[in-house]
Amino acid sequence: MARSDIPPYLWKVWLKGKRKPIEMTGFDEEHIRLMSRSAKVVKIKRMPEPKENDDVAEHLGPKGAVVHQPADHDKGFKILKEWVDSIGGPPEKIRKKLRELFIDYDKPQRKTTIYSARKRRRY
Repeated sequence: MARSDIPPYLWKVWLKGKRKPIEMTGFDEEHIRLMSRSAKVVKIKRMPEPKENDDVAEHLGPKGAVVHQPADHDKGFKILKEWVDSIGGPPEKIRKKLRELFIDYDKPQRKTTIYSARKRRRY
């Protein structure tokens, strides 16, 4: 069921004495006539729901450039991993989800003394 099949609908309504239509929401034409009260309705037209375009792709590269090669995901993920490591790595909840997907995301090594490194295990 499309979103446009569920009332109330969007309508364009032309009233007597007005050149431009007004937009109203209502269930059907009779409902619109009742809502306009004493104004005489000349024409009623149901407007289609605006389409949501999810397929719009973001342009890659500098403006005016044309990309002739496939994306290098490995290098991109390495850059993202470096950035995440620079801010202390992902939170433990995210690490757990990554481990469930069999992705081993190592914590960045912290500078510790030998004693504290033996005292605190990694996981």
